[in-house]
Amino acid sequence: MSPRYPAERILIKCPNWIGDMVAATATVRCVRENYPDAEIDLLLRPYVRPVVENAPWFNRLIEYDAHRDGLLKTARALRQPRPYDLALLLTHSFRSALLARLARARIRVGHRRHGRSFLLTDGVHWPAKGPDPRLVPKVVVYRSLLEHLGCEDAADQRPEVFTSEDDEEKCERLLEAHGRDPARAMVAIVPGASYGASKLWPPDRFAVVANRLADEHGMQSAILSGPGETAIASEIARYMPDPPIRFVEGEMTFGVLKAVVRRCGLMVCNDTGPRHVAVAYSIPVVTLMGPTSPIVTDSDYERTIIVRQDVPCAPCYLRVCPTNHICMRRITPEMVYGAAEELLRRYPNAGGA
Repeated sequence: MSPRYPAERILIKCPNWIGDMVAATATVRCVRENYPDAEIDLLLRPYVRPVVENAPWFNRLIEYDAHRDGLLKTARALRQPRPYDLALLLTHSFRSALLARLARARIRVGHRRHGRSFLLTDGVHWPAKGPDPRLVPKVVVYRSLLEHLGCEDAADQRPEVFTSEDDEEKCERLLEAHGRDPARAMVAIVPGASYGASKLWPPDRFAVVANRLADEHGMQSAILSGPGETAIASEIARYMPDPPIRFVEGEMTFGVLKAVVRRCGLMVCNDTGPRHVAVAYSIPVVTLMGPTSPIVTDSDYERTIIVRQDVPCAPCYLRVCPTNHICMRRITPEMVYGAAEELLRRYPNAGGA
């Protein structure tokens, strides 16, 4: 079976969040497998680029910053050397559909949302089944587009990420410089979330879990903090008698982060991008979730345990909690450690590359 539309030039408008882009790697892979001879370009935000670097499924990465690059200027550039035969929109905004139309892509495939149907040649029905149309797993959303295109293996939504030799070498140097003990299994502690403070679990509770993993399983913690999260990492380390591996802000690129995660036997994190990297590398991951819904990021990944508490105000998707942050504060260290211990029991040999 061949795809519904023949195409020699394909543009894929990629998601704007790191976690969503990791989930969408399966879609990019599927498009490449179904269009093996096509020129495939990815249009993405600059900060998303490291997620797909070193993957073998595309010809070009085209960075697009809506605040820096004008819509008309970008559209004109995308027409060169000639317009795309197919534009696949993994984002749902009116602006992304308008950009594809202005770029004169012949076939424009995306979901019918936000009043943009008239800009698409192929508007795909939003695959919501429950009462809240927002709550649809990303993998189902992306798969519905692939199914519309008639792509084989659209159901294979396993994410994949890749590192370079330079990423791996730099990872080894940094881990050694920061006290990595090769004899111990490593647990990644990811206490931040670029989305906002509403996703954050208290730092002292991360420390309680990390200390128990060290005492009862001999695991060495590596705190993976993002830009502007040094204070959070320092607060966790303050409660840890066994000094964790910590990186100086700016020295760990996303490529190095991927390499570090690949070496871990477990991750404990908020609902943030690195959790999806752990999924891509089959690393067991405990995810603490409060203001967001587990349905949206559900991928049937058996090595994940979501720890959350049902509260009346969740999921709210607010970046900052306007009240008492009850959704995250009701999650206790005992709950999180119990989930971590269950995953370690089930997958004792995961990670450690």
